[in-house]
Amino acid sequence: MRCMMIPFALLLSLCNCAAREERAWVNSPDGRTHAILIETNGGATTAFGDLVELHPSDHQGQKPIRVTDFYRVVSDCDYGLDMRWADASTLVLRLRSASQMHVDSSASVGGKTVRVIVQTGVGESADPCHGMKGRPRQM
Repeated sequence: MRCMMIPFALLLSLCNCAAREERAWVNSPDGRTHAILIETNGGATTAFGDLVELHPSDHQGQKPIRVTDFYRVVSDCDYGLDMRWADASTLVLRLRSASQMHVDSSASVGGKTVRVIVQTGVGESADPCHGMKGRPRQM
């Protein structure tokens, strides 16, 4: 038994297996695009991260497009950061701060170009955080 555990532990240590959990999502006003917030956990020595992926609403034919990576996010939202659509082609992400961030300013999703805007320094607001917990996929 012990002989089997050593190779298994070695294989597990070589795996780059960060845990991923969908935390929130929000549909664009035209219903053609989903923005999905995913929390990542790389393990005990790695900070939690948040990333945002864009998906065509039909989930057919196009792989998700990652548009942001954030590490150590500080936000007033329960699920990481506030996602809002300013219009059908502009996604606004609001947070207080992040120790690191990478943001693509735009992406082509489902035949349309989506701009991504990040607003930092956003604190408490009377306006609730947008985004819904749960999965947007229709089965």
